Amino acid sequence: MKRAVITGLGIVSSIGNNQQEVLASLREGRSGITFSQELKDSGMRSHVWGNVKLDTTGLIDRKVVRFMSDASIYAFLSMEQAIADAGLSPEAYQNNPRVGLIAGSGGGSPRFSGVRR
Repeated sequence: MKRAVITGLGIVSSIGNNQQEVLASLREGRSGITFSQELKDSGMRSHVWGNVKLDTTGLIDRKVVRFMSDASIYAFLSMEQAIADAGLSPEAYQNNPRVGLIAGSGGGSPRFSGVRR
């Protein structure tokens, strides 16, 4: 197995929207979990969520963002942060099979799930 190196990190989360904010939240023991009236009103059994607090207006071209879910927007913004954190230029990662991006999500938005209990 070949070695992999993590060179950049990007975060959009309920406890911060970049490395510095998340680190400060973790050090201060801040939780991003809050009560959600929206979840309660929709009949979900759990009424808490880790909601992202970020105004994404103008961060992504409006012609592109209209086709993206909240989770996709957050993943895209995290990816941009990770690329910048790694100091990668477009030439360094475009069409380069040795560069990869890994994204994780704790869940999408309940607004789009259509699940009711």
